[in-house]
Amino acid sequence: MKFKHFLFFTICLVNSAETCWSQFKSTLSEGDYTPVKSHIIVDNINQKYKDQPHVYFDAQRNLWHATWTQFDHYKSKLKKDISVIYYAQSIEGKAWTSAKQLSYVKGDCLDSDSTVKGPMPCVGLNGEIYVSWASPKGLAFQRSLDSGKTWLKEEKIINAIPKGWASTVDGIHTNGLPVIACDLSKGEFKGRIYISWSDEKNGEKNKDVFLVYSDDKGENWTEPILVTYHPNHKEQFKPSIKVDSLTGFVYILYFDKQNYLEGRDTDLTLAISQNGGLKFDYYKVNEVSFPFNSNHTALTADTVVRATWVQVNAAKRFALYEVILNEENIQQYYTNELDKDIKLERSFVFQDRISIEYELPKNALLSVAITKPLEPGFEKVIFKNKHVFAGKNSFILDLKALRLKKGSYIVSYYYNGRNSFSWITEE
Repeated sequence: MKFKHFLFFTICLVNSAETCWSQFKSTLSEGDYTPVKSHIIVDNINQKYKDQPHVYFDAQRNLWHATWTQFDHYKSKLKKDISVIYYAQSIEGKAWTSAKQLSYVKGDCLDSDSTVKGPMPCVGLNGEIYVSWASPKGLAFQRSLDSGKTWLKEEKIINAIPKGWASTVDGIHTNGLPVIACDLSKGEFKGRIYISWSDEKNGEKNKDVFLVYSDDKGENWTEPILVTYHPNHKEQFKPSIKVDSLTGFVYILYFDKQNYLEGRDTDLTLAISQNGGLKFDYYKVNEVSFPFNSNHTALTADTVVRATWVQVNAAKRFALYEVILNEENIQQYYTNELDKDIKLERSFVFQDRISIEYELPKNALLSVAITKPLEPGFEKVIFKNKHVFAGKNSFILDLKALRLKKGSYIVSYYYNGRNSFSWITEE
C-alpha cells in the first residue's frame, strides 16, 4: 500500500493545543486499498491455505504468539474438507514452533457461519495465553497457563453467536468475529479477560455489540453485556477492543448506524468503560459520516488511545484516518457535544394527539420516526428530511391517525448526523 501524500490537522475543542484531538489522514492512490486474504508464514511445511492470522507480542517474555485458521481447500463444498484453528510461538520472531491445533470443534471450508474463524490471542499477567474465535457452536475460548506448552483438551464454548458470525450491511459482507483483550494494569480488575463480538440476536437489521469477561483465567464467564442498546434499533457491528495497560479502562470501537433513519451513512463509535465493562460512555470519533465500504479498523491503547479506519473521502477515494485521544480532552468533547443536542421533553403520556416542542442549535434536515422498545422490526416514519431552522419549533404527533394502540413507544429524531429520542408511556 503506497501513500500518495500526507496531511496533518487538528480538531480543536478549545484554544489550548493540549485539549485537541489530533487527527492524521493519509490519502491512498485510487485502487491502493484492496482488502485481500492474509497469510502467515509460521509453517513452511504445511502448504494448506491459512487465513485470519493474528499475532500478539509479549514484550516481557520476548515471545510472539500467532493464531490462524487453516482450510483444507478454501471455499470447498466437500464435507471431507475442514477448517481448524492453529497456534505457534516464536522468540523474537526468528523461528517458530511447530503448529499446534487448538480447535476440537471443526468447521467447513465455506468461509461462513459454519467455518471456524478469527482466532485472536492475548497474554495474561503471568504469561498465560488466551485465544478466542468464532465456532459453528458459538464463541470459543482456549487457554494455556504455561506459555503455550499445554492447552485445554478442547475449547470452551462460552456463548452462542445468534445467526452466526458472517453478516451483511448495505450489501457488503462483514462479520462480528470476536476480539479479546486482557487487563495487564495494576487496577481493580487486573487479570480480567474481555471478549467482544457482534451478532444478530436482536434482529438481522439490528446488529449489536456484546461483551463478556472472566476473572478466573477463563473458567467462568459473565452473561453477555449489551454494549450498544439504542431504542431506535439501528445497527452496531464489528468491534475492536483494547484495555489500557495503565488505567485498566476498556475501549471498544465499532461501526455505528444509529444516527441515520435510513441510507448507507455510518459512523465509528468509541465506547469507554472505567469500571470493568459494566458502564460505558460513548464518543463518535469520525468527523464526517461515510457509507460503510470497508471492514478495516484498528484500535491501540498504549500511552495514548488511537482509533484508525478507512473511509471514502470527498474525492471518492479511500483514505486512512487516525484519531488520537487522551483522557483530558474526552470530557471537553462530551461537554461540547451536549451543546449540539436537540432540546425537548423526554417523556409524554400516550394520547391521540401530542404536541412536541423542540429547539435546535442550528438549521437541520430533521427526520422523525416511532419505534417500540422491544420490537426491532417496528418503525413508523412520521416525516423525513424536513427543513427546520435553528431555534424553537413544534409539530403534532397524531397517534390516532397512525392507528397506534395505547402502549409504550419511542420517538426518534435524526438531525445533523445525530439522533435523540423521547418516550411515550401508557400512563
